[in-house]
Amino acid sequence: MATIVTGGSGLVGSHVVEELVREGKEDKIIIYDVLPPRKPEVVAQLGKKVVYVDGNILDVGRLVETTKNHCVKGIIHTTGIINYKYIIANPTYSVMVNFNGTLNVLELARLYDLKIVFTSSGSVYGKVDEFAKEDFPLRPGDIYGATKAMCEMLGEQYASTYGIDYVSTRLYFIYGPGLSLAAKSIEDVFTPPVQPLSVLLLMVQKGIKKEKLFIESGGDTRLDYTYVKDSAHGVVLAYHTKKPPHRAYNISTGKAYSLSEVAAAINKYVGQECIIIGSGTVKGWPPRPKYLDISLAKTELGYVPLYGLERGINEFCEHASKSLQP
Repeated sequence: MATIVTGGSGLVGSHVVEELVREGKEDKIIIYDVLPPRKPEVVAQLGKKVVYVDGNILDVGRLVETTKNHCVKGIIHTTGIINYKYIIANPTYSVMVNFNGTLNVLELARLYDLKIVFTSSGSVYGKVDEFAKEDFPLRPGDIYGATKAMCEMLGEQYASTYGIDYVSTRLYFIYGPGLSLAAKSIEDVFTPPVQPLSVLLLMVQKGIKKEKLFIESGGDTRLDYTYVKDSAHGVVLAYHTKKPPHRAYNISTGKAYSLSEVAAAINKYVGQECIIIGSGTVKGWPPRPKYLDISLAKTELGYVPLYGLERGINEFCEHASKSLQP
């Protein structure tokens, strides 16, 4: 029996595949993506436990063929467009990939009785003053959040109508090895709509090169930044839990960190004050809760985040530093 990880070469998907390989519970893991795997730990398993399928999420025929050929039992669906600026510039294609791609996966589940874990987002809550719990109403404040909310609602209807084993994991501002959002300059990064992960990436890139970066304001802006290994772990736990009591689970650190704290963690890693950020909040920040309540995932999935901000930043900086070496 095999498990498909759509988007298995991406940020979350590649770490999900790595965790599945490390666990050793799966007979076969299928990376279904338009890009080949890049993580060394995953590439080393190609031809053994891991199979790469060059496939587009919108290609229904390819999805069906892959499911039949590999005796698939379930799909972890991580494929999606997340870049806010790209989505605003290309809404039709972005909605098609995010929504229609998920519809294709749900149809596979209906036809072949597959377990489905959908990687959603805390963006489905929209503007919430402090934190969000799973029973809060879905009121997304942007197109990206709307695509995730639509997919969740459709998934719930497929589960109730056809009895498929479906669950969504609401991930939140994921950083770590594989993060590829462009971070060219302060002006580019802080032009609304602001992608918080681009801000974090710019700070890391400058820090590991020991280059000075002065950001005039925004240090008090807080978010629940989640290290990618914690995100992947929560997704895998949801996959292994057969028909969990709820259909959606928040997966994050469960804490809000300020940009000043991010800067301090980077400066501590490099051993000098490279990142300097003033007080105040960032204009054009996405309408999101500051953090997600993860008590439900702890109780019902056994999820416990292992990475606080400092540990996550240290590991990310270490990985980024090695990538700069000739």
